[in-house]
Amino acid sequence: MQENNNAPLDLNKFKEIVRQESARLTKNPVADNSEAAFTLALALSAAVKKIFYEKSAGKFSDEPQLEKKLVTQFVDKMRVDAMEKFNATTVFSSVEFAANEEALKRKEYLLTLVVYLDKQFLPDFLRLLQYPYIDSDDEKEIKDGCGTLVNLIAGQYKREMVVLRHEDLAMSNFGSYINSVADGLNIPKDSAGKYEISFEVDGVKRLVVEVVPSVKL
Repeated sequence: MQENNNAPLDLNKFKEIVRQESARLTKNPVADNSEAAFTLALALSAAVKKIFYEKSAGKFSDEPQLEKKLVTQFVDKMRVDAMEKFNATTVFSSVEFAANEEALKRKEYLLTLVVYLDKQFLPDFLRLLQYPYIDSDDEKEIKDGCGTLVNLIAGQYKREMVVLRHEDLAMSNFGSYINSVADGLNIPKDSAGKYEISFEVDGVKRLVVEVVPSVKL
């Protein structure tokens, strides 16, 4: 279904879904917290849409696509082959959230957030959000640009998380990579899977965000 570009983003609808999910989980917790993980994915989708709506003159072409996937894990980290997202050179950035600064230092993560973009499209995407042009051939600029984007999304996501009664979360510095990361990405030690959310611009998948939650949230 094509999104109506003249209608304001209905964030209240997203937030109401999040509130309802949170209330139901409080009364009827499930063993693997799968409903909680889905709620976190909805909140992340709302955060991305709000940023894009507020900063861009354009709109996403369609509703975001949410898909639950298994984590390819080695020891306590997530293996990443970012080119699977776009079948092209891909830049990605990640941040981790913890209950507080001490938990962050101990690497007791509640969730990991990852943002992926086609390396060649990243400058155009940032310009849609009113950021200055960056050189797609300059690796440092590309990594810093993706890091700026993940920080922007993570900051809004942190505000959305307050609705889920996760307040004053501590957030790590971003890490940025191209195509892969040798040691893998930090994730919660007890993660059971992840949600991948894809966004389209002009009918083409242009942005992918992932949330890897702890089952103990």
